[in-house]
Amino acid sequence: MEKVIQLLKSFHFTESETKVYISLLKNGPGTGYEISKQSSVPRSKVYNTLEILIDKGCVVVSKQQNPVNYSAVPIDEFIGNIRSSMDDNLAEVKQELTSYNQTMDLETLWYIQGYKNIFNKCRHLLKEAVSDVYVQVWKEDIDYILDELQEVETRLNQSVIILYSTNHDYDVPLSNYYKHGFEKEKLKESGGRWINIVVDSKEMLFGHIQNEKNAEVIWTQSVPMVFLAKENIRHDAYCLKLIDALGDDAKRQFGDELMEIRSIFKNKQ
Repeated sequence: MEKVIQLLKSFHFTESETKVYISLLKNGPGTGYEISKQSSVPRSKVYNTLEILIDKGCVVVSKQQNPVNYSAVPIDEFIGNIRSSMDDNLAEVKQELTSYNQTMDLETLWYIQGYKNIFNKCRHLLKEAVSDVYVQVWKEDIDYILDELQEVETRLNQSVIILYSTNHDYDVPLSNYYKHGFEKEKLKESGGRWINIVVDSKEMLFGHIQNEKNAEVIWTQSVPMVFLAKENIRHDAYCLKLIDALGDDAKRQFGDELMEIRSIFKNKQ
């Protein structure tokens, strides 16, 4: 029980409120006296606790019985009530903060640090996309934005996804993406994975991901930076499409692993 007590504290439930709700879930409806005994919440405190839970929509009361009986609402309804309360609070916070909001200089390169923060931003960008999306992402990281990428494929006509994988595992539930295939050399050159997202040809996020504890990206609407990031993804797609179309001819020309395709400097005569 200690874990759920700590978890619900983050949603503004006291220890007594959590104990009373869990007691009602476990033992079914009961009187205030019974709930006090079963939950170990003192009788002097249990009725006030029950009233608070009724106000939060977590407990219902039957006044047709004497003494009065209380019952916990179903778990899904309990979670839904918490979510609704949070949404209402966040809407109010947004309304209050809007009065302080100043226009951000989106031409500046803004740095985002932390693996979780980076992919929170990626999800936001993908959800807000209205016309086109360009993405370079590694299989090791794709789960954090997979739902949003699936939704983008369904919602938008223009989406390009380049998928990288350390062990060449490209099995993902997406219908239209390019498998890169040159990851070994890329990792040598860059020293780690990266994420590159361009949304609506006006906003981009790019940076390296060493691991979940060491990650930093830039986010901007700088026109030249957006152009460079988008062209990088587009040219990846061009090359991969050509290689796929050439098939065995590409292997004969550039070797089984196509490594010769990376020899771009002309030899001096």
